[in-house]
Amino acid sequence: MLDSCHTRRKFGSFCPLAWLRAGTLMLLLTLSGMPPAQAQNSSATPPSDAELVARQQLAHAQTLSKQAAIDAYLSLLDMPVPEAPDIHLQALEALFFLYIRQGDYEAAKATASQLSTRSLRLGDTYYPVFSKLLLGYIEDQKNHFPEAEQHYRDALEDALAIGHNELMARSYERISSVLRRQDKYIEALQIAQRSTNVLRDLGEDLLYLSALQNLGIIQAILGDYTTALATLTQVFELATKLDNQPSIADALYETGEVYRKMGNFEQALPHFQQAHEIDIRFGNKLYIGNSAMKIGYIELERQEYETALHYARKAYGLYLEVDSKTGQARVLNLQGLIALKQNNLIEAQTHLEQGLALASQHQFESIVVLLQISTIKLAQAQQRHEDAIALSDTALAAATSMQDKKHQLELHELRAISFEELELHQQALTETQAYHTLSDALGQNQHNLTLAALQSKVEFMRKQQEIESLNLDRALHQAELSQREWQLRAWWLASAALFILISALAYRQVKKRKLAAERATLLQEVVDKKNAMLADVSHEIRTPLTALQLQVEALQFNIAQDVDASYNTINRKLSDINRLISDIHQLAMADSQSLHLNLVQCNLTEVMALWEQEFAQFTHGKGFDWEARIQLSGEVTISWDIDRIKQVLTNLIANSTLYTDKPGKQRLTVWQQRQHIHITLEDTAPGVAGEHLSEIFERLFRVEKSRSRRTGGSGLGLAICKSLTEAHQGTICAQHSELGGLKMVIELPQTVS
Repeated sequence: MLDSCHTRRKFGSFCPLAWLRAGTLMLLLTLSGMPPAQAQNSSATPPSDAELVARQQLAHAQTLSKQAAIDAYLSLLDMPVPEAPDIHLQALEALFFLYIRQGDYEAAKATASQLSTRSLRLGDTYYPVFSKLLLGYIEDQKNHFPEAEQHYRDALEDALAIGHNELMARSYERISSVLRRQDKYIEALQIAQRSTNVLRDLGEDLLYLSALQNLGIIQAILGDYTTALATLTQVFELATKLDNQPSIADALYETGEVYRKMGNFEQALPHFQQAHEIDIRFGNKLYIGNSAMKIGYIELERQEYETALHYARKAYGLYLEVDSKTGQARVLNLQGLIALKQNNLIEAQTHLEQGLALASQHQFESIVVLLQISTIKLAQAQQRHEDAIALSDTALAAATSMQDKKHQLELHELRAISFEELELHQQALTETQAYHTLSDALGQNQHNLTLAALQSKVEFMRKQQEIESLNLDRALHQAELSQREWQLRAWWLASAALFILISALAYRQVKKRKLAAERATLLQEVVDKKNAMLADVSHEIRTPLTALQLQVEALQFNIAQDVDASYNTINRKLSDINRLISDIHQLAMADSQSLHLNLVQCNLTEVMALWEQEFAQFTHGKGFDWEARIQLSGEVTISWDIDRIKQVLTNLIANSTLYTDKPGKQRLTVWQQRQHIHITLEDTAPGVAGEHLSEIFERLFRVEKSRSRRTGGSGLGLAICKSLTEAHQGTICAQHSELGGLKMVIELPQTVS
């Protein structure tokens, strides 16, 4: 079983100090003694001797061991520093997180209350709101989710009242997170989207990164893996642009989590490994341990037991250094499972007993259940089925109390196995029925949530279409008014002479008939295109919907041989429908000329060097050879929407890997000529017949030969590439490649006007 903790890095994860990354700026300002809320009120007055001593002690406390740091901060609170009261506020904040690390929630709660009281007395506006977030965090860690949600909503109300963007964004992110843990996924998704919408235009890049990452996590939980990967790719690109190494590691880590949820361990592993390498460079031992442990769990799934054990031992050593009790307990569970898989039952028992003792001592309820499940597996391996059933009673009661349905499901399955081994067939049947009942409920719930998210997106697109339709009607009405005004002027001018009047009237009638005929023709073309598009889209959606209906009926009448495979098929088909709708929406924006380009100036040579590395890694990962000819001399400045152009190249390369026979090759060529950038992408056989070269950019066009859409897809990818290229005032066409396959030729102006 994989580690059930989804994210290690954000405020509200299992590690209390994980939120410090989101609040890095505030904690790093301890040397200057100015948190964000008070830095603007500082003056140029030189600090007193007492203030200098206090700030030195504040900085020194951060280098001490946990208990020594607590003593130092408590001592600092007794020092009178009237000219710099912010020192005491920062000391209280640091004390809060130290108490959290110890699992002393009562002391942490008292510290948060003291922080609120002192800051209110000083007239500070930041910390009273921040302290409510801290109080919510305590309840969050104790699994008191409704209480936590109330604290977060109180913080949001206060943040809105004072207009503090950072605190507003943190409150939104916390509310979304706690709603997620209460299985209120759709509401969590809506709030997460609101948070990203607020931050997108405020220039708060680091907070925007955090909000985007939370949105990606929720999308993955809803089964919308395609959108989740796209969101996390935005996180990675923005973090790379900001050169924020911790956030880059976060994006890689969460992307690995999405692939893990998809069951794609081969894709998940390199993402966790890259996050681990960055963590090592960044030097945070807690994050290094987290990514090492995640690699260990993935290697366990891949049956690479020696490698899994290596990373488990590495993570355990790091957790000992930073005194992370939750991390130690989870690694002991991992080591126990590895020993169990290697049939080292005594060693497995030692690790699991140590982990249970540690988790029980610190009241880590969910980790206790995790370790109990592993202990049940050990008892079954030792043929101690009575002990396994007795332990499962306790674990099932705890999992039910916490509404931990995934662990409930696994426990019912394990209990059925033990009852069957003891030949208690009636009890085994009861547990099996409970397993299937819960499994069906979970699957239906996931199915409903995914459909709800999909319907929400469709509803958004429908409203956008209504707005576009209203705009079109308004434009036609304006055109009619203009035409009437012209007719009136023509009448007054023609009244000068009867001959001119008659001629003008005749001319107007001819033009009017011609205009009516042209309008009728145009409207008929629009209707014909709309009907053809609707027919094609209906066909595209009908196919996965038919497969969905078959799978649902198979589950409904209990005729599915592999229930998990049926659920996976349902999720894949929903992802296909979601991808089709997303592509249709993007093309609709292009047709209505509402596609916004974020034009920025940058050095194409540097951009292409970065992209080429990513494309090479992706192509090699798909089993193809890669060749790049970047023929750019010196600094070549372009003004493009970099993300859109990258989307074009990524689509083309992805298509090439899907439709090119293995072993094959891809070749990218880039050069500059007369203020234009030329880009070609070629691949090996099979190719496309000459009569289809100009048709493959049409929407939903299919080549029913060697390049048929055997791999799926919406059939809109090349149409999107064409619309994005033309939006940049460029051209794209397809030709035969000398490599034996297809050659895509793109020409773009260096500057888009």
